[in-house]
Amino acid sequence: MFRKLTFGQYVFRNSIMHKLDPRIKIISVAVLSSAAFIIDSYSRMAVFSLFLLLLIVLSRLKFSFLLRNLRPFFFIFFFILLMYIIFSRNDLNRGILTIWRFILFIAIASILTFTTTITNLITAIERLLKPLETIRINTRNFSLLIALTIRFIPALFLYADRIRDAQSARLGNIKKLRNVKVFVIKLLDRIFSSASAVSDALVSRNYNGARVSYFNPIRLRVKDYLSLVILIIVVLLII
Repeated sequence: MFRKLTFGQYVFRNSIMHKLDPRIKIISVAVLSSAAFIIDSYSRMAVFSLFLLLLIVLSRLKFSFLLRNLRPFFFIFFFILLMYIIFSRNDLNRGILTIWRFILFIAIASILTFTTTITNLITAIERLLKPLETIRINTRNFSLLIALTIRFIPALFLYADRIRDAQSARLGNIKKLRNVKVFVIKLLDRIFSSASAVSDALVSRNYNGARVSYFNPIRLRVKDYLSLVILIIVVLLII
């Protein structure tokens, strides 16, 4: 199920979205997510969804990438809908809107990760959190932690899929309690091994959380400001 999951992965394209400043994209994610949370009608949600589809088209991304990210959540969406049908049928519309919001949140986050490299993501988060340095918070370490967490999501699912396949071949039914225990132990071992490998890589590169220079520093340009202004205007018109 998770082998084809693409969330957290960067997909290279020569598109407008890829060329935007990553700080603008992160701010845009916050704006779009807030709008998706505020909207409470089918008509405005439909218009907002069409706007997101336009952003996906501008990113030159395949819709299949987004569908792969949604597939693992289909059971959760079905479960939420079922709970509303059984226990609160009068609020079924609210349940549908809730599921719709989840789908939009995933789409918004996917656009960010598909169009932004991990280096630019770390740099952007660090720059946005720069005011926190006044209270002695190391924004470099914090931004690295967030970026690595995002990038480890697809790796985690891939490890789970591989271990599940191996356990199925060797032990048969992995749903038995004993086999589930083995699966969890193997998965945790793989996660800690990967974390240790990343730690060793950081140490070997003499990473200490200090401020660094950049070969290609990110700079805000007129088109970045213009893109953010257009986005905010469109969102305000929709909500």
